[in-house]
Amino acid sequence: MSKFLLSSIERNLDEFYLKCSRHSNFASNNTDKIKWVRAKNADWPSCIFQATFNDSETDFEIEQIKNLIQSGKAPDDWTVGPLTKPKNLGESLLKHDFSDVFHQAGMALKLSKLKLLPNLNSILNVKKVEKEEELKMWSEIVSTVFHIKVDYELLEHLRVQSEVAFYIGILKKKCVSALLLYLIPGIAGLHAVSTLPNYRSNNFALTMSSRALLDARDLGYKYGVLQASSMGQFVYKKLGFKKYCDVITYALNETS
Repeated sequence: MSKFLLSSIERNLDEFYLKCSRHSNFASNNTDKIKWVRAKNADWPSCIFQATFNDSETDFEIEQIKNLIQSGKAPDDWTVGPLTKPKNLGESLLKHDFSDVFHQAGMALKLSKLKLLPNLNSILNVKKVEKEEELKMWSEIVSTVFHIKVDYELLEHLRVQSEVAFYIGILKKKCVSALLLYLIPGIAGLHAVSTLPNYRSNNFALTMSSRALLDARDLGYKYGVLQASSMGQFVYKKLGFKKYCDVITYALNETS
């Protein structure tokens, strides 16, 4: 079971990236060896992922992609997770002038064991995004919290897809929280979970996540997955999530 969950954590993320890469506002590469999605006019999503190299070719492949990054033909960030091959790709990237810039915990939960916390903040009105105005609110929250430019046309495209659900949290008529739920067979993935800085002491991330996961469970999904920061993973443990792996983002050093 742990092997299944391990792969599901990265697979949900990878399939979300592939979904986005098919939009006309994004450039992409989709081969057996390596995949990436690159936003043409935004910051997210934009990364290299799902490397599958033989040990003997790893150094050569890294240098090839490094040249593409330097020429602006591939995204700057490279995600390494449990499905990445070879297993020591991160070590190889460090030897080729990359740095590990962002560490996340890959976490999973069997939804039948989702902890329903009685003290979750009931003053937050959590709702699915259904209107254009609400989608704009979602975009503004995510852009503000993560300091990124979001492609609104991509969001419009994703909103009508059956495997995607956007959520916002409203407090006294003000949108303060957001998240995206991405569904693949049996697996519900939480992405872009965000709360405005002035409201982060209110358990709104837990409230939002709990609602989205309950919705997924009601639809028949068996497991929830996410990637959390070192601080965030302690929050999600309250819902019953467990850490199964590390998901690390590498970036090419600017001097290279």
